[in-house]
Amino acid sequence: MRVYFFSPTISTIELDQNYKKIVETIKQSGVFVVASSDENNTDFKKEELEQMTEAGEILLDKMDCFIVEASKPDQEIGYLLAYAISQKKPLLYLYQKGTPEKVAHGYLTKKNTPDFVIMKSYTKTDLEQKVLDFINDVSQGKGIKEKPNIKFTLRITSRMERYMQYKSKRLKKTKADFIREILEKMMGEDGDFKDK
Repeated sequence: MRVYFFSPTISTIELDQNYKKIVETIKQSGVFVVASSDENNTDFKKEELEQMTEAGEILLDKMDCFIVEASKPDQEIGYLLAYAISQKKPLLYLYQKGTPEKVAHGYLTKKNTPDFVIMKSYTKTDLEQKVLDFINDVSQGKGIKEKPNIKFTLRITSRMERYMQYKSKRLKKTKADFIREILEKMMGEDGDFKDK
């Protein structure tokens, strides 16, 4: 799983320590993190990055979820929120307890926030746990409906196609949704698979 972590460029010494703690927590959970402060540190090979550029893709397209630290205002926060919402990707919106409400809720209100955007205030003592809870929820797919964005060509027999046609009509679903549900079920039942 890949997490994109954003921290504002305007900061304090205390917030810088929190940013480092968030990145360390993500790394210790066994998840790959790309931090806005160090986007050159990715698990992508140079060739993959070049292919993404040629295809018009951006690094954010390859992320599974986002964590935004919003205790200080930054224009980039609005962009990341809009991107995550448009792609229906989970986002943890963190702000330090005691942050002025105008700053903390400057981009979101609880009324217009989708379920996959989670707003949490934190203190130094509970920051690590809030990040870990979010990562665990995302990796287990709890309450999060990912938007399919990878095309896959599969050659099947005519008998398989007839069965899919029959099953999808009975279930009133598209063939693609039918196959996606089967894969989701298999992933959930596979104890060895941990969102590699």
